[in-house]
Amino acid sequence: MKDSRNNQLKVHQGKNVKRFREMLGLRQEGLAEVMGAEWNQKRISLVEAKEVVEQQVLILVATALKIPVEVLENFTEEAAINYFNTFIDSANGTIQGDYGLSVVNNNTNPERYNLVDQLIEAMENLKMLYSKNTNLYERLLSVEKEKNEILSAKLG
Repeated sequence: MKDSRNNQLKVHQGKNVKRFREMLGLRQEGLAEVMGAEWNQKRISLVEAKEVVEQQVLILVATALKIPVEVLENFTEEAAINYFNTFIDSANGTIQGDYGLSVVNNNTNPERYNLVDQLIEAMENLKMLYSKNTNLYERLLSVEKEKNEILSAKLG
């Protein structure tokens, strides 16, 4: 959701609390228990519904979830995409811009490491290895059958 005043993506801090709580496998009751006696499931639910959460509460939640408070304050889907693209670009050695972010306005750098192409290439390599292994297994079975026939002939 864009904010018309500054044309930047709005951060919904309460949704960020929920996102990271769920990523860590915690239920609202579990987070409330970690945060202390004055917290309960309903209070966590109210925090998660707020677009802007009080700084003291954000600090408590971040401490309970063991994550930096800045994540709860500033996390957006676009930031997450950029964050993961940093790793992809780094693997290809094409780090660009601040913090290695290469995605701007959903246009990707054409030189960017193409994960889909790499996946297709890996699948082709697996097919080739599977084919080689199948041939090797069939030859091994053939040799084993010949060995059994020779042993049977000698014994029988």
